[in-house]
Amino acid sequence: MKKRRIKLEDIARKLNISIATVSRALDKNPRVKLSTQKKVLETAELMGYMPNQIAKSLSSGKTNIIGVIIPRYDEPFFIEVCRGIDHYAREHNYKILISSSRNSFEFERENLMSFEKGLVDGIILSPTHETETFTHIRSIIKKGIPVVLFDNIKEEVSGADHVLIEDDKASFSAVEFLIKKGRKKIGFIGGIKEKKVFQDRFKGYLDAMRAYDIPIHEELILHCSSLERQFEDNEIQHFFNTINTTPDAIFTCTDNYGLLTMKTLLKMGYKIPEDISVIGFGDLGLGNIFVPSLTCVSQPNFEMGEKAAELLIAQFNESNEFNHVKKVIKLKTNLVERDST
Repeated sequence: MKKRRIKLEDIARKLNISIATVSRALDKNPRVKLSTQKKVLETAELMGYMPNQIAKSLSSGKTNIIGVIIPRYDEPFFIEVCRGIDHYAREHNYKILISSSRNSFEFERENLMSFEKGLVDGIILSPTHETETFTHIRSIIKKGIPVVLFDNIKEEVSGADHVLIEDDKASFSAVEFLIKKGRKKIGFIGGIKEKKVFQDRFKGYLDAMRAYDIPIHEELILHCSSLERQFEDNEIQHFFNTINTTPDAIFTCTDNYGLLTMKTLLKMGYKIPEDISVIGFGDLGLGNIFVPSLTCVSQPNFEMGEKAAELLIAQFNESNEFNHVKKVIKLKTNLVERDST
């Protein structure tokens, strides 16, 4: 038979004292004599009492938990960001609760509503590519729940702090690097067109090509439409098997696209970088162990998580949460040159 959870009243009955005294003793309230505190703590341990965190949060108004909503669990970028959030949070006595929106606006909204019900003290969120309206986020900010947004932010949300990189400038620098290496037929491989970060990285690619008067070949541009890795591989293989113009360089919007591009090109018999140079975006570790190693735009993923947690916890400590002045942190990127260029 399943054992019943021990409650405060069980301890109170055992010691013949009030429930209020037991509660105060467990919280080590100075109003309770040290001898009584000791007796209550010992009895609680013997009986196997575990505090009800939800009940405690209702009385204190705090859970010391940060809610994190990300579009997907299997993306190395989000794993690194969550590591950064967790690292900073734990140093400041907070834990994190991670939920995935599965690239769905509806799931994002549902997760936000669940967190809103008092499970967390504040929320760190990366919006999905489907998120066109931010009224659900503005709604919880109006209720006094602190929010920090990171990465894919389509519009500024007053009251929510933002942590991001300047994707267009980072992409411009990467394509400029290829141009200065003498590359003239530079292709582009990005993700779904609806995602803001991919839009900005495509803009950076176009800006660099136009700034240096390099012809833009439309057939050398691929916007992957899949959200599943195995289908991304198929899309990239099909792309290279059907183009008539052979590129001399490819700028890709993620490490994964960069690695899949190199795998396909090597299978087709091309030499990298002699025939075609390849640049990825992210620098999440795999590019360094692939042969040839992948040149990448390196973005500070772990630091992005730390900064998001730092901004959120700073909001917890503000005296007037309803007059919060939005902060925007833009993190720097750099190009890490390896064998693929």
